[in-house]
Amino acid sequence: MNKVSISTGCLPRLESRPFYELSSATRMMKRFLKESVADGFEFVLFPEWDSGNSPLTPSDAPSDCERHTIEEIAEALEGKGFPILSVHANRDIGNYLCSEDAEKVSKGIRLVDECLRFTRKVGSRICVFHLWDTWKETIDLAHLQTVYKRFQKANPDIAFSVENVPTRIKGMTPFQLVKSFQHKTLDLKWASLFNEFDAFAKIVGQVDNVHVQGKYEDGAVVPTVGVLKYERVLDRIKEAGYKGIFTIELEGKASYGEMLKCVAKLRESLK
Repeated sequence: MNKVSISTGCLPRLESRPFYELSSATRMMKRFLKESVADGFEFVLFPEWDSGNSPLTPSDAPSDCERHTIEEIAEALEGKGFPILSVHANRDIGNYLCSEDAEKVSKGIRLVDECLRFTRKVGSRICVFHLWDTWKETIDLAHLQTVYKRFQKANPDIAFSVENVPTRIKGMTPFQLVKSFQHKTLDLKWASLFNEFDAFAKIVGQVDNVHVQGKYEDGAVVPTVGVLKYERVLDRIKEAGYKGIFTIELEGKASYGEMLKCVAKLRESLK
């Protein structure tokens, strides 16, 4: 059976704490692990934790929010027995790599390396990336492919998995961008927004991780954009022979009990 994972990005909010509070995330991970409801977690590396730069992407965090080095984060997880099924790399990486500023591009490349090393250190084999700037109307796709091939070749034991995040490039869609990369993460919310699930269903064997992102409604996760019916597409993904991870990403307000219901509902649908 497919493994069910929970994104740590939403865990602090389940106890009304700021999303970037690392101690809350690990506390909630311990609680879910004790309940044995999920198989593990997707650990999110927030750009808000970066002491060198403020986030390039929109953020609700105050400028003086807590900061952590990658070593401190790894230390907070060490010895806790947390099954980290995947890591979500710093979401600003695509913005750095697509910058016209050479120093920012260099930082983006350093962050790619840092996130892949972190993934190995915490015992995971999948690292999810937002590889392009979602606001730009033009990007150097060849450059991104070169960076990708370099790091995937250097890290053959880790899936450098590119997520189908939105794009504003004229004549291009997330599917058209992501299909040229070896490893892919399918976010159902973005597939719903761009009406691209059918395209992804044809290449589900190339997908490492399915993000079930949305809001809580009647015991399940539903998309906040588009008209995709998650229950139906989960059946299609199963029928296509998908063997990877399903990761729940709850948006907005939700309680611990509601997350438990979401996990249980997803597990039931995968039987």
